[in-house]
Amino acid sequence: MNTRLSPPPIVTLWPAFGLGLSVAVSVGLARFSYALILPAMRVDLAWNYAQAGWLNTANALGYVAGAVSGYFLLRRFSPARLFSTGLYLTVLALLATALSAELVWLTTARFLSGIGAAWAFSCGVALVHNRYSHSPNHGGTATGLFFAGAGLGIALSGVVVSPLLARLGAGAWPQAWILLGLAAALLSIWPLREARRASGVVNTPSTRNISMHGLWTPLLGYFVFACGYIVYMTFIIAWMRNQGWPWYFGLSVWLVLGGGVAVSPFAWRRALNHWPPVLTLSASCLATLLGAAIPIMDPGLAEFLCSAAIFGLGVFIAPSSIAVLVRREMPSELWAKGMTIFTVVFALGQVIGPVAAGWIADVTTLNGAMLFGVALLLVATLLPLAGMASEQHPMH
Repeated sequence: MNTRLSPPPIVTLWPAFGLGLSVAVSVGLARFSYALILPAMRVDLAWNYAQAGWLNTANALGYVAGAVSGYFLLRRFSPARLFSTGLYLTVLALLATALSAELVWLTTARFLSGIGAAWAFSCGVALVHNRYSHSPNHGGTATGLFFAGAGLGIALSGVVVSPLLARLGAGAWPQAWILLGLAAALLSIWPLREARRASGVVNTPSTRNISMHGLWTPLLGYFVFACGYIVYMTFIIAWMRNQGWPWYFGLSVWLVLGGGVAVSPFAWRRALNHWPPVLTLSASCLATLLGAAIPIMDPGLAEFLCSAAIFGLGVFIAPSSIAVLVRREMPSELWAKGMTIFTVVFALGQVIGPVAAGWIADVTTLNGAMLFGVALLLVATLLPLAGMASEQHPMH
């Protein structure tokens, strides 16, 4: 009797791309687009750099609140449900940002968008892991593609915001937030559909506690990375404007950065699928460090473009490597909770980075603030390597 083996099922990365549109919303539009609107709001509302940095800090505080609350909410609600709720909240908060110029209102809107983004971000990773749990050779690439959705959001925010503000002036910042909210609503359709298809143990509430044994060093490195990278993402456009570069050059740099993020999972495909995740984390921190350092050494046209490309290629491989680490080190029912723990420390780093850099910029210059971010990225690069070395040569 002849038996024929059925061909293996074709694995498509489209579901990862669809879920990644949630990162385009929660990160690209809701968080990073503020760097494009910051100069206009600062001029129109007569803010100093510390006040301008505060709105990103408020967003990061919301991210902390979302991550912490998400850990406990996952005891009662499935990751898919919390993911969808987070997306809805993020879209509504983006639209609400346009409704008032009062700092309290703006702080509240940015805070709420941070909460929603944290829920969508950490739970979305678990949904990707669930979708590709039977395809280990594609899991790393799918995870990277999920995070690379931020690149689309970054590029889209540039196309939406920069021409509008250049044409209508600084006072048009409320219209910019409205356009971002509408774009976020459209981009949310696909990931919400993907979330409704989720099933399996990873998409059920879990009351199990998490063990962080062996994960403290990458956790600390991830925290320092968050403190450092957010300085570049918050102030790079303002820094360029201070040096006299026209808005369309800033848009070009922003689009290159978004493009770098979008292609990064393919550039890092082998690392994400085969390298130790902690090594990938260190390498991605190094790439981000190099990208952030280039314009400090020589703030020319080619240097800014090169900086954006390298920074974009590295910046979202760090969370991708953390997601791979969580998938390898924790049981599937704890993937969402594990990512939530890392998201908490990441959010704390994003709280500290903008306000500290803004204070440094007010006391010294924006160049000093950017140097502060680079120094933090150097520490973030070395910490995971130190952890790997200590594991290979334990003290007796």
